Parts: sequence; C-alpha cells; structure tokens
Amino acid sequence: MLRATALAGISILTVSVACAQNAENPSNPPTLAVYMDFDTAPVGNSLEVMQREVDKLLKPAGVTVNWRLVRENHGVETHSRLVVLKFIGACRADWSVQTHGDDGAAVGDTQVAEGRVLPFSEVRCDVVRQALSYLAPASSKEQRQEALGLAMGRVVAHELYHVLARTTSHAEKGLAKASQTLRDLISKQSITFAAHDTEAIRKGFETQTN
Repeated sequence: MLRATALAGISILTVSVACAQNAENPSNPPTLAVYMDFDTAPVGNSLEVMQREVDKLLKPAGVTVNWRLVRENHGVETHSRLVVLKFIGACRADWSVQTHGDDGAAVGDTQVAEGRVLPFSEVRCDVVRQALSYLAPASSKEQRQEALGLAMGRVVAHELYHVLARTTSHAEKGLAKASQTLRDLISKQSITFAAHDTEAIRKGFETQTN
C-alpha cells in the first residue's frame, strides 16, 4: 500500500482481465503486461511520463513493461506476468487541488488474500493530485502534467514492487519504504529502489516467469 507519507496497502479490486499468461518464446526476454483501467484518463503527457518513470525504476531489475488498457484486452496476447492497475478518481493535472494536500492519505493499494500478494493494484488519483499543491503557483499546465505523471509513476512502481517481489513488507529507505511525502512524489530528485529491493523484484519476477 502506498500512503502520502506511507506507501503501503491492500484492498479488493473489481477489475478483471481475461489475458493468457502462458510462457513466451524462449528467444524473447520475459515481459510484464500492465493493464490499466481509468475512471478519468490523464491528458497531455502525464501518462507518458508515468510509464517512463516506471520503466526507469524497474529496468535495473530486468523487468520490461508492456503497457495496455483493459479495454484493449481480448485474451489473445501472452505475457510472462500480468498486473491490473485501477486508477480511481481524476488522473488530471488541470483539476483544482487541496492546498498542501493530505500527507496521511493512501495513494496506492495492492490486493492481498490469505497473505498472498495478488496482481491487482489501484492508484488513488484524487489523492495523488494533491501533490501538485507543492508546485510553484506559476507552474504551467505542461509542468503540472509532468509532475502528476512523475507522482503516478512512483506510486505505480511501489505497488508493482509488492506484486513482483511478492511481499507485503516495506524497506527502511528508497521507494520501497513505507512512507513518502507528497512533495517527494513530485520531486525532481530521483527516488529509486534500494539494491536489495531491486534484487527482490528481479528474483520474484524470474521465479514467476520460469
């Protein structure tokens, strides 16, 4: 689950995807299919920034992400691993936000059943958007869109850490720790996974794809 001063979480998602998870061609590297479902989809470059940030954060673990929309799923593609991401609320930077936001609210969540982490996560965009209150008042629409994408990407990467490493635990530092401030989510300063968390992602992903 991820909170805006606490990345953490676990809840039930109602999104379902009928996508095959058969083994891929051995000559191709294993991939992670991430199927996205939006209440209100991002505009501008927010989605691209989000995907680029997640790709960058997971690359050291050897994870290649194929981004898809749930509505594009026809059950004919095969992937080494599949995760469904539900984006709740308005994932748009042009909506008004609460001043300085709520640093105690959950911004992300991942489903767990009987102690087992399941491949269903959610991002709470209405809370994530509150991070934009830390931008300069004169920030342009493009800057706000980029900041939102950056924040969303870090929330998504944190939840994917739980899914791929198959753990409900948190780290003491880095993106896998139990808390991040809203300001940190939009910081230009890079937030990455600690080396042992990257290795946990790598091992978990490789185990699931073998």
